[in-house]
Amino acid sequence: MLILCMALGISAVAETQVLTGEAAGFGGPVLVEVTVVDGVITEVKATGEMETAGIATPALETLPGAIVAAGGADVDVVAGATYTSEAILKAVNIALGSEAPETPKGEEPLPEADRYIGFGISSSGRIGPGKDSEDVQVYSINEIFATVIFDKEGKIEYAYFDQLEVATPNYDGASMPHFSGYPGQSYNYDSDHDEKVDSVMEVTDEIFQAEIDSWQTKRERGDSYKMGTGTWYAQMDRYQELFIGKTVEEVNEWFTKYHSDRNGRPLKAGSENAEDAAKWDKLTPEEQAVLADVTTTATMSLNDSHGNLLAALQAAFDNRQPFELK
Repeated sequence: MLILCMALGISAVAETQVLTGEAAGFGGPVLVEVTVVDGVITEVKATGEMETAGIATPALETLPGAIVAAGGADVDVVAGATYTSEAILKAVNIALGSEAPETPKGEEPLPEADRYIGFGISSSGRIGPGKDSEDVQVYSINEIFATVIFDKEGKIEYAYFDQLEVATPNYDGASMPHFSGYPGQSYNYDSDHDEKVDSVMEVTDEIFQAEIDSWQTKRERGDSYKMGTGTWYAQMDRYQELFIGKTVEEVNEWFTKYHSDRNGRPLKAGSENAEDAAKWDKLTPEEQAVLADVTTTATMSLNDSHGNLLAALQAAFDNRQPFELK
């Protein structure tokens, strides 16, 4: 008799499951916790920390009870909180196993293709270059843009880079785009680019608009953007040629092997810096010859305070999408 009672007692114990699900709401993830007893939904809890307070609140508070009453997620959304409501219902279905979990944004599998195109941006701020004649700091912003075509193996078939560099108006470079601030603000101004501050720029609505309208990228600045070796666009064109046939990983390996660990510029024979000279000496004569050919045209860094070209290239690869030439 005792054994029979124990068996009956065990069979009477309800099976309780606490299931969880997650779905994208209006502002971020919506999480649910669903309690199921012997196959019946007995409780639903919903949270959405990034949902808009007040607007999403009715859905978070009332839908769980409606789901329990209906025995499932086949209920109406709350008016005025559609996104949050749909996220709650989807998360409940995911918890119950009637819908597959959502793939996190950015982790969707890339469709197979013979060719991909990607666009990447790298943004960086610079404290500099230098200070003006009144010892006020110059600041600048660098935006690098990369449009790249990859084959199905990830090798680069085409690359096109450009860069926008914008500095405060106390920088003396004649062709440098300026940002003097927002209307109502002011900054030292070197109007004739003679390395001496001439006045204080008082920013008006008109000046704000005119400065931004006048901005030019380094390619647009053309021959006026001269460097130690040629122009910016000529150096960039040489690097673009160098990237062809390489993967992003191989470009980074090239940078690590052939560029200075000190300033990111390509190594050159006869460097007076001991670290650079030692790294150059580790290269084979053939490798030195290849690098010497590059540095006849391109000597700028791929990653320094002027901007990170490698980060823009990586972003282009990460953002790539199938591309078909017709």
